[in-house]
Amino acid sequence: MEVKTFTSRQFVGISTRTNNHHEQTEADGKIAQLWQTFYHDYASLLEDNATLYGIYSHYESDQHGDYNITVASDTSGLLEQVDNDSALQIYSFSGGRYLSFAAQGEMPQTAIRLWELVWRYFEQSDCPYQRAFGQDIEIYHQSNEVEIAISIV
Repeated sequence: MEVKTFTSRQFVGISTRTNNHHEQTEADGKIAQLWQTFYHDYASLLEDNATLYGIYSHYESDQHGDYNITVASDTSGLLEQVDNDSALQIYSFSGGRYLSFAAQGEMPQTAIRLWELVWRYFEQSDCPYQRAFGQDIEIYHQSNEVEIAISIV
């Protein structure tokens, strides 16, 4: 884990609103379907080895409340399609100070386990950092490598 500063930037992607309680069951979960839709509808527009992002924002309260998730990339092929596809939106990421966690392994299991580690870390009474619940971001550097960066105060 490492403290990082991210700069602001723009992404293009699709979004939904959910919460962690709904994500516990396949019937109620929306995140897996959002990723499937993104791959199905937009994979052909991505550049080879494009970095993919899961951006968590508009938190209702904390990790137990509702939040938005945007599955996105910053490739020009997606940006060119924004005017032709009402589902695609430009998303502004404001950047800032983040605590970054990383893992390698089979997806999505590795990303799920990494989120569980993040939640446990911030629930510790002696945790030196406080979550801001601003914009958090998953960065898929490669097909088997994920970084989760949590906005901190």
